[in-house]
Amino acid sequence: MSKVYIIIVTWNSGKYLSELFLSLRDLAYPKENWHLVVVDNASKDDTVEKLRQWQIKMHNFDKLIVNEKNKGFSGGNNQGIKYALEHGADYSVLLNGDAVVTPNFLDILVTVMSKDDRLGIAQPLIMRYPEKNKVNNFGNCLNYCGFGYSFGDGMKKEDFLRQFKSENYEPAYCSFSAVVIKSQVFGSIGLLDELYFAYHEDTDFCLRARLAGWHLLAIKNAIVYHNYKFPADKNKIRYYWMEKNRMYLLFKFYKVRTWLLILPAIIPLELGLIIFSLLRGFALERAKAHLWVWKNFKSVLRGRKEIQTTRQYSDAKVFEFCSPVIEFQKIKNPLLDKIGNPFLKMYFRLIKKFIK
Repeated sequence: MSKVYIIIVTWNSGKYLSELFLSLRDLAYPKENWHLVVVDNASKDDTVEKLRQWQIKMHNFDKLIVNEKNKGFSGGNNQGIKYALEHGADYSVLLNGDAVVTPNFLDILVTVMSKDDRLGIAQPLIMRYPEKNKVNNFGNCLNYCGFGYSFGDGMKKEDFLRQFKSENYEPAYCSFSAVVIKSQVFGSIGLLDELYFAYHEDTDFCLRARLAGWHLLAIKNAIVYHNYKFPADKNKIRYYWMEKNRMYLLFKFYKVRTWLLILPAIIPLELGLIIFSLLRGFALERAKAHLWVWKNFKSVLRGRKEIQTTRQYSDAKVFEFCSPVIEFQKIKNPLLDKIGNPFLKMYFRLIKKFIK
């Protein structure tokens, strides 16, 4: 049976650990075939103390890495991934510290992935917790202007299952709050890009994988629960990360031709975002995000060069999975619904056939 390493990055996660580890202890996957690596990103609460206690209780809790400073989601997971690869992992599972797993989720995902050599990344149906009757994520949508959002978020489970009857599908990108990745994918495209720190690192990794010829899958009968709360209203730094990373993503992946084609959509969208940021009180964070892109343009160009010289497919491959609209609940407003999205949808249809 395949060797699996579950990698968890924690940051002030103490209050979630008991439920997480109790659920991991009940995994149906053979205990001799899965191992646990936890990376703590300089927590200030009792997270590390609790992790040491659980390491004693679980025989397959192989490694605890305690960082002196926060290396972000990408940096922390890369530490765990490196350890997993060095110890012969066939699959790496990236799992949030505030997740609760079901006993058979890992069996289901690994079984499906083992049957398809080109299926490199797969995720379960992620439900909210403790509101177990609500969907959190069944794959992510990606608007062609760089906005990512969860598919199905907030829907009642019965409504979701009734509306979307297909068992599995290929999303624009997978959610890295719970995802399984074949080791061969890391061998072909490398690790997570640490310039993202947090947010959009899963978008970047999945796009790189797709452009290298790997397939993605969201699998409905594998379930993980997630203690999800969108925190940006209380912590404006997250708006900075999301905007910075969105711009970095667009500069990194799109060819010049594509940039010129989407520019008529980008310009009015950016004007709308300026107004939105002023109304919501994060105009300074947005300005800092754009300043980061220009200050670090050499790094942006380096990432861009790597993508453009190694990709096997054109931007048309990315656009196959793009959404023409933005449906993220936190920026939902009448202007977007009545004017913005109809324009974005119309323009997407107009330019899609010219994307190469």
